[in-house]
Amino acid sequence: MNNPLKQRLAENRPILGYLVSMPSVQLVQVLARSGVDWLMIDMEHAPIGIESVAAMIAATAGTPATPIVRVPGPYSDSVKPVLDCGTFGVAFPQIATREEAETTVSVTRYQPVGRRGYGPTYAALRWGMPSLDYLKAANTQVLNIVLIESTAGVDALDDILAVDGLDIVAVARGDLSENLGVAGQFNHSRLQEVVARAETKILQRNAVALGGIAFNADEAKAMIARGYRFVVLGSDAGLIGNAAAGMVRAIRG
Repeated sequence: MNNPLKQRLAENRPILGYLVSMPSVQLVQVLARSGVDWLMIDMEHAPIGIESVAAMIAATAGTPATPIVRVPGPYSDSVKPVLDCGTFGVAFPQIATREEAETTVSVTRYQPVGRRGYGPTYAALRWGMPSLDYLKAANTQVLNIVLIESTAGVDALDDILAVDGLDIVAVARGDLSENLGVAGQFNHSRLQEVVARAETKILQRNAVALGGIAFNADEAKAMIARGYRFVVLGSDAGLIGNAAAGMVRAIRG
């Protein structure tokens, strides 16, 4: 089985999705039918445990949305369980060195490429193939996403981009703005300069796709026009909160 996200990226097509921060199978089922290409289950900042991750990944079966999990970091003990639950991709936060980028490859790949432990029972079931076939497919089909969230990461991009096995390098403007001392000021010239520098470096490396978050539909379209191929459209909490508040404002004025 081929990873549909990797196939779309190979065709130079943008892939869109939402961050999921609520441990809800029903929410995943709803969002998976919204037309997005993927859903990213957030274990870095959200109160989502491995049992919920397993159920949420299973809930995407039979839908157009491919599951991705954002883990707390490139640590085998946090990455291995989500891979064994059957995720099709892993997102790694706060990558700032070549060594950290190399570790993301190592923990997501079986030997001889990496050091992922063998235990693919449920992953193979989610992928719809025998365990040994999954073992062969996983090393090339699991999507590897690294997030650049600091000026140190931007400065190290030449080294990071030289690592084989990365599929998407995403520029995280939220953390970058905080790192620069201009938290939440997304139009600040210092942040825009750093983001532009990162975009240029990533786009020059044809082997990886450029990723990032859009704060509205117009921005998403502009990002895609600039070469972004992995676009985060927001989060479940943002969607629900904005819709709920908008309804109240419309009634009360």
